[in-house]
Amino acid sequence: MQHIDAFCHFFPQGIFKMLSETTGGTRDVGKRMQGVRTVHDLEARLRIMDGFENYSQVLSLGLPPIEGMVGPDRAPEFARAGNDGLAELCAKYPDRFCGYVGALPMSAPDAAAKEAERILVHDNANGLQLHTNVDGLCLDEPRFFPIFEIAAKANKPICLHPARTAAFPDFAAEKRSRYEIWTIFGWPYETSATMARLIFSGVMTRLPGLKVLAHHLGAMIPFFDLRIETGWATLGSRTSDEDYSGVLKSLGKPLLDCFKVFYGDTALCGGRIGLVCGLEFYGADHVLFASDAPFGPEEGRAYIRDCMAAIASLDVPAAVKEKICYRNAQAMFGLR
Repeated sequence: MQHIDAFCHFFPQGIFKMLSETTGGTRDVGKRMQGVRTVHDLEARLRIMDGFENYSQVLSLGLPPIEGMVGPDRAPEFARAGNDGLAELCAKYPDRFCGYVGALPMSAPDAAAKEAERILVHDNANGLQLHTNVDGLCLDEPRFFPIFEIAAKANKPICLHPARTAAFPDFAAEKRSRYEIWTIFGWPYETSATMARLIFSGVMTRLPGLKVLAHHLGAMIPFFDLRIETGWATLGSRTSDEDYSGVLKSLGKPLLDCFKVFYGDTALCGGRIGLVCGLEFYGADHVLFASDAPFGPEEGRAYIRDCMAAIASLDVPAAVKEKICYRNAQAMFGLR
């Protein structure tokens, strides 16, 4: 069966060289990128892909986000270099890299909107990759709304990637997260929190056609469906310093239905239990195959293989598997 890997990462050589000359690109999560050859070495990446028939990837940059590499003065330059590099790869290897989602200089919102226009409207980017925070700010900040508007108008999706770092402590009395809890548990939490903020702030309501693909199968949302439904039914009852009484009414439909508007991908390290849970919650039309390549064992091979196997093991009709494996990606990203 054909597979389109909807959420995987690569740094073209131009942006990887620029990244490697920054502090953010060589420490913490940047240090991780430096140690994964197949995130920047094209020949090594193609060798991995050779092991899978009828397999192509939708590319996006890896971490850190642009604002984690440089300040707002240089962020537009880095975003342009990354996007142009990804576009070049897709043009040169269309059977391997069937599309890309662009990076934005989010710490410079006006420049980010211009770059979104450039790659979505005037070029052929297939979507945008946004991270769950921008220098600690949530994406529901009004300064970022024009970017969502541009994506919605262009009918191109937002791919939502977690961005929490060790600077976010696990407990308020501490200064940093320990034991890399910030990524294993912090990333699903921050993804879920961002989804909730996009709903409650009205971003999703104001842009009803906006498509948002939440990495790692919508994070915590499918597992906590009834906690969301019953716990937030009393929104405002625990809060004394803000009035939330009109928030739920403003959504125009039940809260759980608002979360089901999102899309999720299968990048669960090959896990089957979470895949079953997420598929039941979002439905077959809102789940896309993704492996998070090139991360995981065997230079990325294991996650690709195991995510494919998890989908193949599902007791669902072949038509559902086709939707997950490639048809939903074709529709979302406008692919052949």
